[in-house]
Amino acid sequence: MSVAFLSLFFLNANAQHAIGLKGGVNIANLSGFEGNSRISAHGGVFLHHTINSRWCFQPELLFSGEGQRYFDNGEERTLALNYLQLPLMVQYYVVPQIYLEAGPQVGVLISAQDKGDETAHINIKDDFTAAQIALGVGVGFKATDQVVLYGRYNFGLTDVTRFDNIVDHSRVGQLGIAIRLKH
Repeated sequence: MSVAFLSLFFLNANAQHAIGLKGGVNIANLSGFEGNSRISAHGGVFLHHTINSRWCFQPELLFSGEGQRYFDNGEERTLALNYLQLPLMVQYYVVPQIYLEAGPQVGVLISAQDKGDETAHINIKDDFTAAQIALGVGVGFKATDQVVLYGRYNFGLTDVTRFDNIVDHSRVGQLGIAIRLKH
């Protein structure tokens, strides 16, 4: 059924496509950790598929820096979790310049390090799951046909850690700019 639903999007004769680049800042943390948010970045490519004047579908492929800052024995440390994310966002334009969006996201863990100022960086990839699933919601402002400013929040739905009985969901706020290269 979902394949048939997505097929309707792509079979629309009036549909328009645009490819582009996007990137911005991440403010991330883990739900089961105490500490401060990790400030990092995200960036990648997208395919914007206009279905009609109100609805669009936008799959993306993004690098996303996530994780958490925390204190251990008085030293501030950073869990630096880097993912390759695949968001599948459905956008609804409430007015021609403003849209709301929501959709699922799957991420594959590329690297995981525990970083400190006074100690070496430690590879902790084996302490985290290889993939995660999240739900993204956001809002965007189309400044021009090529430039879009956006904000998105990703709610992690799966536990990203393997090392304890505490459930740690990734939580990531994103602010960024998207540039449509072809419309």
